[in-house]
Amino acid sequence: APAADDDDDDDGGVASRGEDDRDETEDPDDTMESEFFDTRQAFLNLCQGNHYQFDQVRRAKHSSMMVLYHLHNPDAPKFVANCQSCQSQILNAARYHCDTCGDYDVCASCYQRRQHGHAHPLRLIPGQSSQPARLTEEQRRERNRAIQLHLQLLQHASSCDDSCNSRNCQRMKAFLNHGMTCQTGVANACPICKRIFNLLTLHARQCRDDACRVLKCRELKERFRQLQLQQQQMDDRRRANMNSLYAHGSAGASAAGPASPSGRR
Repeated sequence: APAADDDDDDDGGVASRGEDDRDETEDPDDTMESEFFDTRQAFLNLCQGNHYQFDQVRRAKHSSMMVLYHLHNPDAPKFVANCQSCQSQILNAARYHCDTCGDYDVCASCYQRRQHGHAHPLRLIPGQSSQPARLTEEQRRERNRAIQLHLQLLQHASSCDDSCNSRNCQRMKAFLNHGMTCQTGVANACPICKRIFNLLTLHARQCRDDACRVLKCRELKERFRQLQLQQQQMDDRRRANMNSLYAHGSAGASAAGPASPSGRR
């Protein structure tokens, strides 16, 4: 009888602990957006361009820390260019880039000394004065809050008429008008166009309205859909190749037959 009472107490204790141990975990961190985590190919391009490897523990640690650095510092340069003339790395200094070749950069020193001898015109890309400062947790939350306010203002400015008296709405409309009429554009490093494009990209990733009136929302959604379709096709081909490889390996093992025991006649 005492043993039965102990069992009852144990069962009851386990049951009560199971009811109290319900998962009430909440993630306090804000959701972070990064273009390099949209598709597997984008992440692969980031790793290949910077030689991030995960085949060893020490390399995996370094690569993981660098990936997190780019995630928490989106304004930091993702790729380090090399001068095609002197073969030196161009970190924060100005460089001259060839839009025709796409992978041709020359440092300012070689460009001024005319040592490159490149046939195509080179475009100046200004350098950064220093490394981007790391944001604190409070600064990062404030930045995310400002981004959400700008997204709300973007939706408001895209749906209201010209009679709106809000100064912020008028400024947002002026920015959108600049994005539609600017001759420089994002490709030629217009800072205003770059900010507008980033804001439109963030909106398109979150938008679920098929009749959205925000500038380029449908175009960006279709672009994201094509990227997902391309990624799905790549995954299907990779899966088919692996299945074919396993099938050939199994067929070869079956054709060889069981190995005969050594030493028997």
